[in-house]
Amino acid sequence: MATNGIGTIRSFRVVVPNRVDIAGGTLDIYPLYLLIGDAMTVNAAVAVRSEVAVRPFRRGAARLSSGNFGIAVTAADTHGFPPGGKMGLLSRALRHFPAVSGVEICVRHEAPVGSRLGASSALLVALMLAAGRLTGTVSRRDETARAAMEIEAAHLKSLTGRQDHMAALRGGLQGIRFSPGRVDVRRLPPGGPAGTMLRDHAFLAHTGIAHRSSDVNWRMIRGVIDGDGKVLRKFRGIASAARDAWDALSAADPRGTGAAIRAEWAIRKTLAPGVSTAGVEELFPDRRFRRLVSGAKLCGAGGGGILFGLLRDPDDREAVGALLSGAGMSVLPFRLSGGPRFEEISDGG
Repeated sequence: MATNGIGTIRSFRVVVPNRVDIAGGTLDIYPLYLLIGDAMTVNAAVAVRSEVAVRPFRRGAARLSSGNFGIAVTAADTHGFPPGGKMGLLSRALRHFPAVSGVEICVRHEAPVGSRLGASSALLVALMLAAGRLTGTVSRRDETARAAMEIEAAHLKSLTGRQDHMAALRGGLQGIRFSPGRVDVRRLPPGGPAGTMLRDHAFLAHTGIAHRSSDVNWRMIRGVIDGDGKVLRKFRGIASAARDAWDALSAADPRGTGAAIRAEWAIRKTLAPGVSTAGVEELFPDRRFRRLVSGAKLCGAGGGGILFGLLRDPDDREAVGALLSGAGMSVLPFRLSGGPRFEEISDGG
C-alpha cells in the first residue's frame, strides 16, 4: 500500500465486457438517431474483457502502462501523461478526474485490434470506473457513458457512438432506444431465456481483417446529414430491423432474431463501399451456409473484424465452424457477460 493526497491506495482491478452489436449499430451515433426517428440499437456484452489494474507507485510520480502495446509513460501525476500517441485517449480521460500521484495504472484488453467489439471504448469505461474509485468521484452510469463518448469523440476528432460504453457499464443484452433528450436502455440478463438462446445458437469468428471504423461510419452517415432520401430510407430499415431483433430476442426466438439480423445486414452492406468484405460476400450466399445459419453480419461498422451469427440448429455448430475455417476465419467461443467487476488484488497480482 502507498499513500498520497487521497489517502491509502489499495491495489484493485476493474474488468468490463466488450460487446457484439446484434442490430442497429451506427444508429447510436449522435446526431444520426435524431435524424432517423425511433432509432434502436441491440447488443450483447460478451466475455471478451478490457481491464484496468491500479497499484501503488513511488511517491511524487504516476505511471500508465499498456499490456497490449508494451509501452509505459511516467509523470508527476495522472494529469501529466501526454495526450497524444497510443495512450492519448486514456491520458485525456484521466484529466476528467482529480490528479493523483503515487499510483500505477496498467491497462489491457483481450480483443484483437480492429475486432469491432468496442474494446477501446470498453477500456476507456474501465479506466473511468477505476479513476472514479481511486479519487472518490462517483457518477451515475448514464453520466459515465456520456462522458466517455464525448472524451472519445474529442480525442479522435470524429463521430462516436454510445452503445459500446453502455454495454461495458451494464453487461447482459441491451435494447437501447434513442429519442431527443433521452436514452431508454432495457436489459435482459445473460442467464435468462434470451441469453440461453444466444448461448445455444450464436457464433463468432474473426475475419482476419482489421479495419478503422471511423472511415466507414462517416461514409454511412454523410448521406443522412446531407438529407439523401435513399440513405435515410436505408437507415430507417435498419432501425426497423433492430426493433424486430429486440422483440424476437426478448421472446428468446432464434428464428425471428436470425431473420432480423439477416434483414439488417442486407441493408447495411449497401450503405457505403467497404462495409462488407470479399470473403463475406463469397461465404454468405453459399448454400451450405444459408442452410445452417439463420442470420449473420459483421460487427460494428463492418469492413472486417468479427463476424456474428445465429445457427438454425445448435447441433450444426461444428459444420458451421468448418465452413468459417474454410473461408479463412478463426472461430471464437461465444460467451455472454454481466457488467463491470471490481477485484481486490495483491500488489504483485
